[in-house]
Formats: sequence, C-alpha cells, structure tokens
Amino acid sequence: MKLSHRITLYSTVTLLVLLLIVNTSIYFLFHHYTMNAELDRAMSQARTVVEAMQTTGNNEDDAGAFIGASVPEGGMIRVVRENSETPIAVTKNIELNGISPEFSPRETTEDITFNEQAYASARSPVIWTDGSIASLELIAPMNTYEETLGILRVILLISSIVILIPSFFAARALSRFILLPVQNLVQTMNQIREEGSFKKIDIDERAKDELAMMGHSFNHMIDLLKKNFDKQKQFVSDASHELKTPLTVICSYARLLKRWGMERPEVLEEAVNAIDSESRRMKEMTNQMLALASGETEETLQVMNVDLCRLTSEIAKKLGTAYQRQVDVQCSEEAVINGDEGKLNQLLFILIDNGLKYSEEGLTVNVKKVDGSQHVEVRDFGIGIPEEDLHSVFERFFRVDKARTRKTGGTGLGLSIAMAIAKSHKGTIKVESEEGKGSVFTLILPEEGLRL
Repeated sequence: MKLSHRITLYSTVTLLVLLLIVNTSIYFLFHHYTMNAELDRAMSQARTVVEAMQTTGNNEDDAGAFIGASVPEGGMIRVVRENSETPIAVTKNIELNGISPEFSPRETTEDITFNEQAYASARSPVIWTDGSIASLELIAPMNTYEETLGILRVILLISSIVILIPSFFAARALSRFILLPVQNLVQTMNQIREEGSFKKIDIDERAKDELAMMGHSFNHMIDLLKKNFDKQKQFVSDASHELKTPLTVICSYARLLKRWGMERPEVLEEAVNAIDSESRRMKEMTNQMLALASGETEETLQVMNVDLCRLTSEIAKKLGTAYQRQVDVQCSEEAVINGDEGKLNQLLFILIDNGLKYSEEGLTVNVKKVDGSQHVEVRDFGIGIPEEDLHSVFERFFRVDKARTRKTGGTGLGLSIAMAIAKSHKGTIKVESEEGKGSVFTLILPEEGLRL
C-alpha cells in the first residue's frame, strides 16, 4: 500500500473512531439526562395526584374521579395496595393492564418497556380510605424522549457523514502535499540513477518545515557528492597526465636506444640517464599517490618524543647542501612533542623542499612555542602565491606555476601529503604569501601531540 493511501486511511479511521467515541458519549449523556427528566416529570405528576387525593379526603369515588381526570394521554394511574390489589386503575390504553402492579412504601421511579414502547413509572405512597398505606403508580409514555433520541441519532449520523467525507478528501490532499517533496526526491534519485548525473530538487526557500530541511540536506549531499566526484575525476585526470609524461619520455628514449644505442655511446648515456630520472620521478609520484589514498590514521603512527629543533636542523642541513643554498634554522626554546618521527620528518622535508624549489635564495626556518602549540615557520623569498590560489595550494596536483614545477620536478602532491600528516598529528598548516615577495608556511602542532 502506498504511503499516501496509508496516511489517508489512518487519518480517516482515526477520525471515525474519535467520532464514534464522541457521538456515543453525547448520545448516552443525552439519554441519561432526558430519561431523568422524564422520570422526574412522572414523579412530579404522581405527587400532584397524591396531594390532591389527600385534600379531597378518603372518599374512594372522589379519588377515582380525580385520578380519571389526571391520567396522562396513553398512560395509566392506579392505586396498588400492599397485597398487590388495585382498587383503582384508570387508563385509556387497556393493554397497559398487562403491566404487573408493584407496591412501594416509598417514592421510586423506573423506566420500563412494554410492547416495544418506553414508559416512565413513578410510585408515591398514599393513605388509602381505610387508613392503610398504598402506592399510587403513574405510568406515562415517553414519546418525547423517544422522538428526541431518534432525532439525535439522525443528527449524529448526518454530522458524522458530513465530517468524514470532507475529512477523507482533506486527508488525501494533505498526504499529497506532505509527500510531494518525497516524491520529488524519489524522482530525482531515479533520474540520477538512470542518467548518471547530479541533480537537485526544487525547494521553496520560504519554507522552514522538516520537509524543507530534508530537501536542503539532500541538495547539500548532492553538492558534496558532486564536489568529491569532480575531485576524483580531476585526480584521475591529473594522475593520468602526470604519469603519461614520464612514460612518454621512457618510451621515446627506449626507442632511441633500440635504434642508436649500440652504435653511439653518447646516445646510450643520455638515454639511460633520462630513463633512470623519469623512472625515479614516476616511482616517487606513485608512492605519493598511494600515501594520499591510504588515509594514514593515528593507529598506524609510531608515537614517540620528537625534538622538532633537531629534526628541522638535520633536514635543513641536508637540503641546503643538496640545493647549495643557505637554510637558516632558529629555535627559541626546546620543542619536543609526541608524534611519529618518520612522518614529521617527511612533513618538514616537504615544506623546506617546497620553499627551496620556488625560491632562488635561501630560507629561514623558525621553530617556536605559541600558546601551548609548537610552530614551525618556513619562509621563502620566491615567486609567491597569488591570493586567489591560496585556498588551493593543499589540493592534490595543484601547482601555482606549472611550467616551473615541471622544471623543478614537482608533482603537486607534496603539500597535500604534508597537510594529511599534520592533521594525523591533530595539527594544521597555514600559509601566507605575497606574489613576487615570497611565502610563509606555518606548521602548527599541539604540544601534547599524540598519546604515547
């Protein structure tokens, strides 16, 4: 069963049950009060007759005449003695004599049904002509009571139908209104599945209900999926492009070797060097991509006490010698944190190496403590980064100057790996740059680092 049909059926049945409960309560309350009113009226008439009989004396003929004048239409009045004798019984409906007489020494009322007709019976004690206590019984038909209850039943039935029918159609309209965003959501999801494209649902921006929130959440999810899909697509495209270049070089020099390598030693040396260089570059790129895809977490880190000053100085010395440039390291105080020394060594290597690649001058590296965190600032004096590119420098394969990166051998993966390592140590990397004047990359690591 469709959800819209369930909502319609549930709401209609619920309303029907409520109407039955309310109508039944109204009916029985009205029945109770109307019945009591009829019984009180019968008792009032019986008392009036008794009082009149007492004032006229104990003459049986006078009592009979007065009772005959007081008998209600379609009813009966009779005097019942203690031995159930009825010295006087006056009625215009002979059939009522079939009702058994009943003596009562006190005032009582009851409703009785005789020949499918409802009657109100009232008994009141009376002093009979011989001085004994008798019971005057007045039986009156409750025509008004039955007519009123009949009318009430018709009114309740008609009102229930009048309420149920519009409520049924209102429930259908409400279910359609409620489920319209859900149907749009299902339709959009089916289109996404069939067409393989990212689509969002239309939302009334003025709506603030839960359905609108669901729509906004779905659209936000689609945006995230599209963004991640685009990143993945770009990653595959860039990786294919980056790997294609060294493969092309290797293939070209391999063909050159096959054609001239045996006859020309200079070609042999050039080709071997080129193939070796490009193979190393491709291997490095592959390792970097695997490192990014592996998603290193704290559980895989070898945590120990790491002296950032010592580690930074060692890396600066090695890279300064390799690039034949000055890398000045300054440590204001002891900088020891808990972390994976191998990963932090890779991170610092990437930051310092990145600064040397994009600068023709030396670097300054400052290790200092700031507000309970260890900061490592790597400042270069190179080409800088345009302001519009600052937010992209940590994305995979992003390069500020692609031509220069090609010359320096960069892959565009280093800073992405560096940021991943920093985050695995509960830290981050910030960058400040001014185009043409240089950049400052600041590694921020919490002093407590990771747990040993």
